[in-house]
Amino acid sequence: MSPKELPAPGRAGDLTALLRSRHSAPTVPAAPAPALNPFAPQPVDPAAVTGSAEQRLAVFEAAIDRAKETAGTTLKAARARFVVEAGTALRAIRDEDGGLYKLTHETFEDYITARWDMDRTRAYQLIDAAPVMLVMSKIFDTAPVESHARVLAPVLEGHGEPAVREVYAAMQTKGEKVTAQAIRDAADRLGYARVPVQPTADEREALPVDHTSSEARALVRLEQGLAALRGAHRALRGRVIPDAVAADHAHGSLLVAEVADLAAKISRLAQ
Repeated sequence: MSPKELPAPGRAGDLTALLRSRHSAPTVPAAPAPALNPFAPQPVDPAAVTGSAEQRLAVFEAAIDRAKETAGTTLKAARARFVVEAGTALRAIRDEDGGLYKLTHETFEDYITARWDMDRTRAYQLIDAAPVMLVMSKIFDTAPVESHARVLAPVLEGHGEPAVREVYAAMQTKGEKVTAQAIRDAADRLGYARVPVQPTADEREALPVDHTSSEARALVRLEQGLAALRGAHRALRGRVIPDAVAADHAHGSLLVAEVADLAAKISRLAQ
């Protein structure tokens, strides 16, 4: 026991409480102290703006320019934060203790669909992009972009963080605008080719397949329809239907019959 953990003299029960605390519930890392709210509006006070009409117009137009810039930066930062935090957590849920998702679901796909209404492809995109975007956030002051992270994922996985920094340095040396294609080209010039990685069973099923344009359109429409059905299921589950029928039996029953008829039609389409 370190000196800081020793109970102060004369305080009965402190040692017992300390020993009990060592066998209490597992600790959770404390969340970082909240920063200033980036969404808090900071409007210009019209009453405080003085000068000629032209000068006041310039002040208000500058405020709009700042607002547009802030909105763009804030949204990018919010997207990047979501990818890093959600992707890191999804990876842990998938991998730790043989799969924490098994506490509630048989497969990882079942878990992400039921718990987060997310398809498998999107979940793996977040998982793959999260560590890269975390590294990217250390390199630049601006928010990292997910499409850039996907290109850099094999570079980080195969060659480490220094290689990611080298790719960005190569682009800066040439004065190139940072785009996914520019990143890919810089990585190729440096010899950081994609490193083949043996995918898991779930990942093999999620690998993209080449399709004709008509096949691709059909798949997109099916995915859109599935997303709409999931939304309808969320809207109708629980006591929505019985409560609606109880509130207005005639109208509620008519709506329920339409729902059942539509569900039957969809079921026939899926056969």
